Order: sequence, then structure tokens, then C-alpha cells
Amino acid sequence: MQIQTNNVPRHIIYGWELSEKERQEFDYLDDIDSSEFFRYKGQLYDLGEFMRIDQNMLLNSPALDNWQGIHTDSFFSAIVVRYIEGEESVVVGLAYS
Repeated sequence: MQIQTNNVPRHIIYGWELSEKERQEFDYLDDIDSSEFFRYKGQLYDLGEFMRIDQNMLLNSPALDNWQGIHTDSFFSAIVVRYIEGEESVVVGLAYS
């Protein structure tokens, strides 16, 4: 597995900061105002949809070391994140095999 990132911090966006149109994309959330999001390559991602990376994942994919969350895009790719700056920003990467 390889991870591509530019290491640029992306600010976390809270649900109450979203436009009405963006809020409609996440109508499945009961309390959208307290949810956290970020923008990556023109798309808005819900941090609540990311799975925490644990030790079992690291055994199978050492490239995930230093990353905290993963959200699969396809069978061959995923978005990975790690919190920085007091958990007010995330660095995002594209993991692929």
C-alpha cells in the first residue's frame, strides 16, 4: 500500500458552518451541528464516517503507521487522515494498492 499526501493541514469544518445545500448532503445525521467535516479535492467528507486505524490494520499495512483514520473509496483506494494542531486540522492522504 502506498500513501500520497501533500501534508497540507485542512481545517475541520463544523456542521453549523455548512451551507444549506451541504447540510442536505448529510441529512442522515441527527445532530449535524456538532459533526465534523473537511474538504479534500473539492469534496466534503464527514469525519464520523472514518474508521479508527488499529494495531491489526498496521500489521497488514505498515504504510498506515502515523495515520489515525481511514475511509474506503473503492476496493483499491481509501482516504486516510491524521489530526494535527490540537485536533483543529487534519492532514489527508490517498492510500492505494
